[in-house]
Amino acid sequence: MNWTIVDYAQNVLQTFDQLPFNQVDSLILSCMAYVRMPSSSLPALEGWDGVPFKEVLRAEDFSSMFHTVYSAPHSKDLLCVMCASPRYRDILIKGYTHQNDMKSSMQFSAITFQLNKNMAYVAYRGTDATVIGWKEDFNMAFQYPIASQEESARYLQEAASYVSGQLYVGGHSKGGNLAVYASMHVPSSIQERIVQIDSLDGPGFPQAVLESSSFKHIQAKVHKTLPQSSLIGMLLEQQEDFKIVKSFRFSVWQHDPYSWEVEGYDFATISHLTPGAKYMNRTINAWLNEITPEERERFILALSKILASDKAITSREFRNQIPKNLPAFFQAASDLDEDTKHFLKNTLKEMATLSIKNLHNHPKKEGA
Repeated sequence: MNWTIVDYAQNVLQTFDQLPFNQVDSLILSCMAYVRMPSSSLPALEGWDGVPFKEVLRAEDFSSMFHTVYSAPHSKDLLCVMCASPRYRDILIKGYTHQNDMKSSMQFSAITFQLNKNMAYVAYRGTDATVIGWKEDFNMAFQYPIASQEESARYLQEAASYVSGQLYVGGHSKGGNLAVYASMHVPSSIQERIVQIDSLDGPGFPQAVLESSSFKHIQAKVHKTLPQSSLIGMLLEQQEDFKIVKSFRFSVWQHDPYSWEVEGYDFATISHLTPGAKYMNRTINAWLNEITPEERERFILALSKILASDKAITSREFRNQIPKNLPAFFQAASDLDEDTKHFLKNTLKEMATLSIKNLHNHPKKEGA
């Protein structure tokens, strides 16, 4: 039976001097980027002097620390074992920032971990369980750069000026995309300090970005990891090499990093994505490639207007309130002008046609 990342953190006790930093550590620290650090009671978390990791274990802050955090029980378990572990408990946490800007549809958070005097890890938070986080992910389909991407580069440049040694940069989900973007857009003096960039099931980029000199300059340092049924990490164009990790969950729920399997000091891997994942990725990316950026924006803004008819803040509240709010959703849809309603209907029909076409062309059995 393979470990989860919580098992790994509980059982691997060597320091980073004794056992080098690896991609499992990268995912663990990326998961910590989802936690709402208690900066109100520990304001030094937002500064650059550093707070020892074990000091954030404050039970009185738990309700706020894990609010709108995916897999909150697992996140709490992971935090507790890390604070007890000689591998993690003396890490210095620096530069914690958390920003939600409804006007620019930006949900951004980042945190820096000084692992020892010779290296630091800059982690970007992925999409959290808020509706604004959803909307920003939608924006990535038609807008480049989005607000959080620009903020990620500013943050990395600031962090690099305050931490010593080599730099590792990473994140899960949208955080992985931000890690790659930030690394592309910092001065070469900072890029030279970057050892590795981890995109952990993070979405890709438009083709023009992947063909740019800024991406090619850091491409060899990008390490992408996907679960075998990845959907999020295969969105948009892919040029990064990636490895595929086993997950004990099913389909899109494999995006949950707490379901990724660990074998020894690395992920348990397989050689290929599942046929279902390849099918879904072909369908979605074919749709994105066949319509113009303006059409993508129009489609997303129409969906966003319907979504905004619900006053829920978190995605869980959104799901739980769907039955009660269905009349409001229908009203929001009916308030769209006739041209927009017609466009929305036709776009959904085209996506369905693409799906059927891909299913027809999809072999029943598929190799690596």
